[in-house]
Amino acid sequence: MGQNQLETVSSVEDGEEKKIIVRTYMGRPSKLHENQMSALRISIENKKVCTVHEIQEYIREEFNVTYSSKEVREILRKFNLTYYPLLRKYTYPSYYNEKIIKKFDF
Repeated sequence: MGQNQLETVSSVEDGEEKKIIVRTYMGRPSKLHENQMSALRISIENKKVCTVHEIQEYIREEFNVTYSSKEVREILRKFNLTYYPLLRKYTYPSYYNEKIIKKFDF
């Protein structure tokens, strides 16, 4: 995650095979390792709903890493979480739908 990768691409033009090395850049490495990200995801899933500020505090306390609110929102987007204005929190669509159905008795 977040590292340069080299890829070899072959193409045939005019009967000649050409090999091209393509470098793909995946962006800056994450401050959290993959196992820390999965632990964060599990924590968020167990809580069901949370705010950006709550997640920032959790990351700071648990992993001793500081993220801006924008970076936390990007992490939440990677986790397929969505911000719902009625709840004023991030959660999964299925949980949100369940809450709305209970609230409005659909």
